[in-house]
Amino acid sequence: MVSISLERHVETERRLRAVLRTAQLVHLPGTWCFQRVAGGDVPVDALAMVRDADGWCALLPATDDVDERFGLTSSTFAPGIDNSGYVGWLATAVKQRLGSGVFVICGDNPHRGGIFDYLGYPAEVAGQTRALMDELRTPVDTDPLALDLQVFEVVETSAASAISRATVFEFREHDGMVEASYAGGQIVRGTLLGRREHDRLSTAYAQVGAGGERQTGTATMRVRLTESGQLLLTEDYTWSDGTTGRNVLRSLRQPHAA
Repeated sequence: MVSISLERHVETERRLRAVLRTAQLVHLPGTWCFQRVAGGDVPVDALAMVRDADGWCALLPATDDVDERFGLTSSTFAPGIDNSGYVGWLATAVKQRLGSGVFVICGDNPHRGGIFDYLGYPAEVAGQTRALMDELRTPVDTDPLALDLQVFEVVETSAASAISRATVFEFREHDGMVEASYAGGQIVRGTLLGRREHDRLSTAYAQVGAGGERQTGTATMRVRLTESGQLLLTEDYTWSDGTTGRNVLRSLRQPHAA
């Protein structure tokens, strides 16, 4: 299924992690390679055939004389699921974590959900690539106060605040380390870094305003779960010039909702 949707970065990652969790993954045994094929005959053990200006190339089990070998993982997706962006997201994750490029060959099987993929990666990093896919399939932190992949809106500000109700925050968290990017209203771009210990978050932030002004400061936040199931962040901040104030942020969705 190919879908068109507008999302924030963390919303895309949250959706695609869910896609990966529901996908049927099969790590194919052995190693594989590309070989030129005379004519258009399909070898019986070929997984795919691709044509360029000079003829046909087949994806085949690797033989002993092949130098460039690949591991393969097939992905079959649940019917009707929005997996748009899946290939680019997974390829980026592999590149960032392992330094390796990947290739993808797609097909369609309307009896098994539609589009399916073969993801190829160098045989030298096959184990690490498969372990990374398993890691990405792991559900997001079940801590009810976890901020990972959460989007927050501003619900209250004080007079000294530079943010407004037009400002949106995108949070990521890993092992208690928290980072957020934010923009909107008078904020062109802002970054927040800190550490969360249970319901307390200590941070430092820097931002650029619409007029080009650069501002920095520190803040402490309290995280709590509301009766509606959303997260509420109460932020007591201090600008670098000593001015203080308070902001309140609220998550746009219930954390860890399906």
